[in-house]
Amino acid sequence: MSPRPLVLLAHGSRRPGPSSVMSRTAQRIRTILPDVEVRTGYVELQPPDPATALAGLVDPVVLPFFLARGYHVLNDVPAAVQRHGSGTVTGHLGAEERLVEAVAQRLHEAAAPLGGSAGLDHIVLGAAGSRQAAALEEVEAVSHMLEGRLGRRVTPAYLSAARPTVRDAVSTARARGARRVGVATYLLAEGRFHRALHSTGADVVAAPIGDHPAVAELVAHRYRELVA
Repeated sequence: MSPRPLVLLAHGSRRPGPSSVMSRTAQRIRTILPDVEVRTGYVELQPPDPATALAGLVDPVVLPFFLARGYHVLNDVPAAVQRHGSGTVTGHLGAEERLVEAVAQRLHEAAAPLGGSAGLDHIVLGAAGSRQAAALEEVEAVSHMLEGRLGRRVTPAYLSAARPTVRDAVSTARARGARRVGVATYLLAEGRFHRALHSTGADVVAAPIGDHPAVAELVAHRYRELVA
């Protein structure tokens, strides 16, 4: 029997680039799982939509390619699989040490001219935000794990739907004496939210983590867990 196919369903962008995070991540996953058919799709804003991504597949493994348990994870992805008629939804990416590793590395790279993350006086974890309490709890958990990894205080903050905002968190850090403030980016891809981080007043803004090797490894881990 052929291995069950794997479909990653992400949010989507109004301005997708020619080489998207999803395509790069999918290629990494194909290297890790060479016998598995890997497809990608989007719940809104760009093609292929979930129905197209799932078309023709029997009993696929469907991974919500989202960092936190928001509306799309709880509703849109399960609904797409139900409409398709077969398949199993895995856990989303979630609060995982592999993701924290990626966030920390991206921050260290961005802060290299200042001596790495050790050269920052304060760190803000910049996340998208959600009205779902479970999603905010996951961001809080990631901030605590990042604190443990860096040995530094990390303030979780948001770009929409929750408080504090990233801008307010940066301002508060300045008011408390921080000279160098860095934003550890908890986003998967370039886009409107990541561009907004650059106008928060931080000295350093890390790159998104979506195409970090640790993310592909986590996806492969989720797949293997489910099919086992």
